[in-house]
Amino acid sequence: MFDKLKDYSIVYSFDQTGFKRHARHFSALNPTAVAGKHFLVTGGTRGIGEAVTRGLLDMGARVTVTARTDKDFNTAFADVEGVHFVALDLADFAQVLTASFGYFDGVVLNAGGMPDQLTIIDGQYDTIFASQVVGHYFLMRRLIDERRIKPRSPIHWVSSGGMYLQKLDLSDLSWQQKQYDKVKSYANAKRAQVILNQLLAQRIKGYVFSCSHPGWVGTAALAEALPGFTNKLGARLRTPEQGADTILWCLEQGIKLKSGNFWFDRKSRKTHPFFWTREREADRLALWNLLETAWHNHQSIEPRAETSVN
Repeated sequence: MFDKLKDYSIVYSFDQTGFKRHARHFSALNPTAVAGKHFLVTGGTRGIGEAVTRGLLDMGARVTVTARTDKDFNTAFADVEGVHFVALDLADFAQVLTASFGYFDGVVLNAGGMPDQLTIIDGQYDTIFASQVVGHYFLMRRLIDERRIKPRSPIHWVSSGGMYLQKLDLSDLSWQQKQYDKVKSYANAKRAQVILNQLLAQRIKGYVFSCSHPGWVGTAALAEALPGFTNKLGARLRTPEQGADTILWCLEQGIKLKSGNFWFDRKSRKTHPFFWTREREADRLALWNLLETAWHNHQSIEPRAETSVN
């Protein structure tokens, strides 16, 4: 009962003490479940993505990571074997559809950020929604359509606890009717990812879709985006390795998981703890139609030749 009360407090669930309480019930990850497999991790050069990449490498997997530049990759993975870099800006849809990729046994859609300045992509979206929702959707659809993800493989979306307070809002994704709010935009994109994870499980069979939030994790990206929050929580923030744990666990579990579920600290969780954040079925359909329309509108772009890494 005391543990449940702490979880209801949010602070003592999402912070490092919450992870340590929950981890008392964790079993060790099984390296043989991923050893020898090849995974793609977007935003895999720092923060939670870097921790996921290192966790996979430690278990004997090979990893392809993406980021906009190789600066952090060269710092984090200099002379590390088994990891390959692909330059990718997920807000650049042409690059998403033409970048050279190999073949994968699982994908982690992790890249994210909260830019201070509003930049409009394709005349329709801010950078946050463009990269974290549309760009990730394009990447996933392309890999599936080109059969670059093996059947029954895990496809994992890394969301955020910030989405709990956000109802899906597709009315002004380019912020022309109201002042740009990076925190609200980020929460909206993360809510969209959670909904999309469920829709994909319903509509695309043959893969294991999952989504999680990592808790409050102390990363350089968080410090840059929300310095006040970072300073307030301080040492209570989770480490990137703690934030990566459930992602790695979902990849390790693979087909044992029910496709479409949302996870936090290795447990399936509700996605709407507050009734006012619940979207209508029409909103879910609108999100799907928005992404499918955008996908089909960009199909004239030809992909580049296949990479030698497979």
